[in-house]
Amino acid sequence: MKSLAVIVTHGAYNNLLQAYQFAKIAADAGTQVNMFFRDEAVAKLTKEKVLDMQLSAAYMGRESKVRDMYREQKLHDLPALFRSLKDAGDVKLSVCRESIAYFEIEVECLIGELDEVQQAEAFWKEAVESADQVLTF
Repeated sequence: MKSLAVIVTHGAYNNLLQAYQFAKIAADAGTQVNMFFRDEAVAKLTKEKVLDMQLSAAYMGRESKVRDMYREQKLHDLPALFRSLKDAGDVKLSVCRESIAYFEIEVECLIGELDEVQQAEAFWKEAVESADQVLTF
């Protein structure tokens, strides 16, 4: 089975959505997917902030239109999208232990769709070293 490691660092909603979309394509094709969220991305995966569709600066002036498009396309609910991703195949969603500490986030505050908290080095050894492909967002 082919494997894909995805490292997500940027926290803008459109970035998280792009990472999801590529991971979903891979999972639908039968690829094993390991996603690792760190830095800004971790801060957006709390129960409090996950539904906030804050877009990157590239969307300035078009945010409302893009958010409406996401809603129309049913791309506005990251927890639901992550559940569909995990239902698509062999998918694991991990969050960076170091980033949780940087942002002073309690594990209980993270969304339930995340599978584990792990150190960056552990993700590297478990997923990146053996991956057929690595994507970063």
